Amino acid sequence: MKKMFVTIYFLIMAVLYVVVMGAIALAIGWMLKLFVGEKRARRFVLNQVKLFGKNTFKLMFCRVITYGLENYSSNVNYLVTPNHQSLMDIPLILGYIDPMPMVAKKELAWIPGVNWYVRYLKGIFLDRKNPAEGAQVIKRMMKLLSEGESFLVFPEGTRTDDGSVREFKVAPFKVARKLGVKVLPISIWGTMFLVPKKSLFLNPGTVLMKVHPPIDPTRFGSEEELARTVEGIVKAGVEELKSYHRG
Repeated sequence: MKKMFVTIYFLIMAVLYVVVMGAIALAIGWMLKLFVGEKRARRFVLNQVKLFGKNTFKLMFCRVITYGLENYSSNVNYLVTPNHQSLMDIPLILGYIDPMPMVAKKELAWIPGVNWYVRYLKGIFLDRKNPAEGAQVIKRMMKLLSEGESFLVFPEGTRTDDGSVREFKVAPFKVARKLGVKVLPISIWGTMFLVPKKSLFLNPGTVLMKVHPPIDPTRFGSEEELARTVEGIVKAGVEELKSYHRG
């Protein structure tokens, strides 16, 4: 009964918050652009997106525990590379790290509110069934990183079923090495329990996130070596967070 109540409450609040408040925030941002300039207007909207990320977990009655936030600086642009357990990983990064462009699956382009934010953040909707789109994603990623934006990518390519970290794809790390952009590994544990597969109800709980020290890609002899190193760091972090979660 409790899970059903939480689920209904969250769905109602999510619609009101994401769609209604999202539309208001974007409208205010558009008006501010006319009076105070694009930079300050964009900062207002990005602050709202960050607040949305954090409030998502509050609306689900979830506790978020973070480690290593001092390893992130808003004055540096990174290729941000967390493991991927659930759709809740996205608001986690947006709320507790920073709003930034990302690769989102094409299905999210049809969800009002969510699609507005992804587009405002200069994100990319990817059709995983169309391999030809991969080249366009890499091109767009390179452009944004070269312009000083951070970029969120899930190197596993898809969510895991059991929370284990799958092999990281090499392509994003080619971009990091080519541009010399630092890689920011992040380990996440617990988001997969919030929205269990084959369940209609949310499951409030604790989410843990660890931000690791950034990695200089120019120190590595190949993209493969860089990818495997980052993968190892994220895996070790996930195992560490699992032990905290059990404790």
